[in-house]
Amino acid sequence: MKFKAILILLTVLLAGCVKPATGDFCDIAAPIYISNMAVLDHLMLQDRNLVVAIVAHNETMERLCGISPG
Repeated sequence: MKFKAILILLTVLLAGCVKPATGDFCDIAAPIYISNMAVLDHLMLQDRNLVVAIVAHNETMERLCGISPG
């Protein structure tokens, strides 16, 4: 039991030591593609907010990085 507690404590402490990714948005982000219209139609019915977020992300990529999802 004591070993488990020490192991959990060390895991929590070391989790704070992770180095974050370096670079700006354009270095680490990528466009999000939707494979076909059937998938888009399904997403629009099930989770319209997700589609709005994907479009916003792709428009941000285009505006900031000059990368168009195609």
